Amino acid sequence: MAYTQRPTIEDFTMSGDTYEIEDYCFRLTDEKDYASGSIWYRKPISLSVPFSIELSIMLGCQDETGADGMVFMFAAQPNRTGYRGEGIGFAGLSPSLGIEIDTWRNYHLNDPAEDHLAFLINGQVGHFSEMSAPTPIPNLEDCRRHKLTVRWKPDQQRLSVEIDGKEIVATNYDLLNRIFQGNEIVYWGVSAATGRYNNFHEVCFDRLSYRTPRHLPSLRMKDVRKLWAMNNER
Repeated sequence: MAYTQRPTIEDFTMSGDTYEIEDYCFRLTDEKDYASGSIWYRKPISLSVPFSIELSIMLGCQDETGADGMVFMFAAQPNRTGYRGEGIGFAGLSPSLGIEIDTWRNYHLNDPAEDHLAFLINGQVGHFSEMSAPTPIPNLEDCRRHKLTVRWKPDQQRLSVEIDGKEIVATNYDLLNRIFQGNEIVYWGVSAATGRYNNFHEVCFDRLSYRTPRHLPSLRMKDVRKLWAMNNER
């Protein structure tokens, strides 16, 4: 069955400093040092079917001194917020895949000077592999909301990211087996964080389009919990 809908507040679980600011919109951090927040869609989705998730994001108004950014995340377990600061609320979450929108340069993480996008695996926020190579983007700390679209095509194993209708990055990667160890059921969410410098970070949920496999209601939640427990015992 195919679904296209605009999620509501009842569809999400908030964590950390996140709070609702208006219909469909949430603030993940205020302009406050060492803040972090995340918001997770309550229902899992399957990596075996195509989907697109459309958001509007705002990364604050402070350009030169604004930090740290946001991460769109897929994870085996929802309702968690990772480390603050350079961790952007994603660091430490595993198994996971993050789409980082980074607005602060951390030299030791191999960040470029510009705001950038990158794919991050299993809570690792450094850019030291081909998969995590950063792609510079125009400044997003401009007091404006920008459209962020994430698309997944399982038949091509293709994950792509668009900003304001333009594709910025895409990868062909076996998310199902190389990250989630064969378990197709994942959750998605968005995180943000600040450190010694700050910005406010907001997200609005515009549209979710996906198909639900017939077996999804059973969810295989025992497998999901086992996978999460195994990865967090390491």
